[in-house]
Amino acid sequence: MKTTVQLISLLLLFTFFSSCQKEFSLGGGVPGDTSGYDPDAKRFIDASLITESTQKNAVNNLVIQLKNSSLWSKFMAIYPMVGGAANTTKWNLKDPRDLDAAYRLTFSGAPVFAATGILFPTTSDYADTHLADSSIGGCTNASISYYSRTQNTISGYDMGCIDSLWPYNEMSIYSNSLDTSNSADNSEWFGFSENPLTANTTGLFMLSSTATNVTRYRNGNSVGSRGSAPDNFYTNLSFLIGKSRVTSRPGQKECALATIGNGLSDTEALTFYNIVQNFESELGR
Repeated sequence: MKTTVQLISLLLLFTFFSSCQKEFSLGGGVPGDTSGYDPDAKRFIDASLITESTQKNAVNNLVIQLKNSSLWSKFMAIYPMVGGAANTTKWNLKDPRDLDAAYRLTFSGAPVFAATGILFPTTSDYADTHLADSSIGGCTNASISYYSRTQNTISGYDMGCIDSLWPYNEMSIYSNSLDTSNSADNSEWFGFSENPLTANTTGLFMLSSTATNVTRYRNGNSVGSRGSAPDNFYTNLSFLIGKSRVTSRPGQKECALATIGNGLSDTEALTFYNIVQNFESELGR
């Protein structure tokens, strides 16, 4: 009798642990379950209220890959642009609180939201990050990036602070040196300007500064550099996504991801691009 009771007890104990294992498995089969996700990914998912498993898994994998590559700490703001609506795309992956101090986006005008990202079609349409260039961590250790899904050779700024205060700190994915009807003729980043810019406007574009250089990247590869240390100046204005202040034209390119953070080396820039490309591929965009 004693042996029978022991066997029944063991059976019940085994059943209990098996149930727990199913409940807390990664990605779980229960809709809405994020118990097995990275804690930072879970915070973002809970805040943004995205419900599609593909989007949740892509965000989770993005966070894990950035951490495994020692790149997570490089960024102050990461905007994955998922969910296709203002209330899902405004969140900063690094700090998903609904506060200016957490650098969540505030939209102006009438941006066009879609599952593939956000389009800012006019000078009235943009997102304010509330993150000033002077808050990144130093002129010699800063970066901004913009993932463009649009092939659009219209001169304009896609991200930045202002076009009237040196050193401007803004990025134009494309500019035409022959187009004198607007001021979007180059990228200005801590004293580095490049003109003309690439005619291929799709992919991940980044401006990154280190102690010895300012570099422009497309898809993780260097496509231009200053060749000397960046200028030690700030605008003390927040970055806008979709345009720059006091500019006649926006870039008019759909944004599928944007970041603000510290400077990256050539190796880190390529690693970051590969991680972002994996993220975009998982989302099918």
